[in-house]
Amino acid sequence: MPPLDLTPLETLAPAVEKVAGKKAPPPLRMMAARGLAPLKPAEQLTALYQLATSISEDPAAGQDAAKSAAMKTATELPEKLLSAALGEPLEIRVLDFFARRVWQRPKLLEVVLLNRATSDVTFQHLATLCAENELEMIAKNEERLLRHPPIIAALYLNPRTRMSTAQRAVELAVRNGVKVDGIPAFEETQKVIAESQARPQTPEEAAREDAAFKRAAEVVLDTSTQLIVAAPEDANDPDKAAREAEEAARAEALAQGVVPPDASKEEVDDKKQRLEDLSPAGQIRAATLGNSFARSVLIRSKNKQVSMACIRSPAVSEAEVMNYANNRALDDDIIRFISHKRQWIRLYGVKVALCNNPKCPMPIAMGFLPHLRPPELKALARSKGIPSALSNAAKQMLRTRSGDAGG
Repeated sequence: MPPLDLTPLETLAPAVEKVAGKKAPPPLRMMAARGLAPLKPAEQLTALYQLATSISEDPAAGQDAAKSAAMKTATELPEKLLSAALGEPLEIRVLDFFARRVWQRPKLLEVVLLNRATSDVTFQHLATLCAENELEMIAKNEERLLRHPPIIAALYLNPRTRMSTAQRAVELAVRNGVKVDGIPAFEETQKVIAESQARPQTPEEAAREDAAFKRAAEVVLDTSTQLIVAAPEDANDPDKAAREAEEAARAEALAQGVVPPDASKEEVDDKKQRLEDLSPAGQIRAATLGNSFARSVLIRSKNKQVSMACIRSPAVSEAEVMNYANNRALDDDIIRFISHKRQWIRLYGVKVALCNNPKCPMPIAMGFLPHLRPPELKALARSKGIPSALSNAAKQMLRTRSGDAGG
């Protein structure tokens, strides 16, 4: 869910209407925009919001100048005034507007988070931005988390959230039968939590898991590491596919223990060990948030929930999918998941890889055959590593095509 749509308020208190309403004289509007109007703190914030979000209907009336001035004043208000006003039951859009401006100021952000009038959507947005202490405050508001599960997802997907905090928020949802759609591997996390609930985590264990996740995050959430070739942020970059392929190939090699010249075996082993030191729940989160190196290591996990979290990660690239589709050692469920993902099976290379992988469901592999070119069909017809029914079907398709061509 996107942040609140910050549109002008439909109704204003008389004092605010007088200086920030549509019919307010330009001099009064400018006074209010500069924070000079005789208003109470809460009224002043409302007036600034109204002026900052106003739509100019008459450029000659000076509304644009007042709008710019209001935006500037909103970022420069003294902390004492903001602290007094942000604790008031302001309109949710006003609170959201100022929350976006004070989220890096802990004392003011605490006031926003303690204000019952603050919108759940604002909480969700702040959970994507805040630092550890403020994230703890958000996570403790269980009423909001259950009322608006996207907050839980935002906490889980923010790498600054402690592992124990993220897990506690998910456990809250599981206990109350709430599904959190924003967590890609929620089902896998739910199963791991169910398996561990027989013995609740002690504070000492939670602290160790927090420390372990921080150590793992240093290597799997930092795409600038020398072990990983960083992919560009711009999706329109013409070199994006090539760079993703390079990154995926390098990550796959590292996962298999092939150390490149610019790295050391000790360094690679240390990075793998950091992932192995995590609990299953921590590994699932690392697979969800981490880079291709993390996924290439963890997808080989004997824990099915961990390996499935890797393929469910929204960060999985097409190049990684190609590697996984070609890997006959991976769990059947991973190959099945790939074979049912429309955006992946449209890729010719994935179709070929799945046909050559005996773990691909037979009906799906059979459905791919008409889309394959003669060289790939010939390779399948000769292959001893796939079911004979598929190999025979490839032979028959070659004969049929040959007959059609001859006719």
